[in-house]
Amino acid sequence: MHRAEIARHFRFNTMLDYHHTMLNLFESFERHQDELQSRNSLLALDAVQSPTFYIEAFFNGNLEWTEYAYDERELQNLKNDAIDSGCTFTVRLEDDED
Repeated sequence: MHRAEIARHFRFNTMLDYHHTMLNLFESFERHQDELQSRNSLLALDAVQSPTFYIEAFFNGNLEWTEYAYDERELQNLKNDAIDSGCTFTVRLEDDED
């Protein structure tokens, strides 16, 4: 490999490593919060559950993307994104007690 190829390969792998590290960290945080909440720990964050919305965006009848929103503002932003991209959408309120 030439020096430029090695640098490009390193940059790509570093970005992927960072992405995977952040995903793993977030998933670990979620698991820890679930554990704290199951023990009714005072350390648990956000003890009051906020609504969870599930939005599906369709373009020409085909599913283009899906996303979760955890508050009204985030839901409105996703609706605006769907409209701006010419999509129709459905929104479903998720039941956290499943």
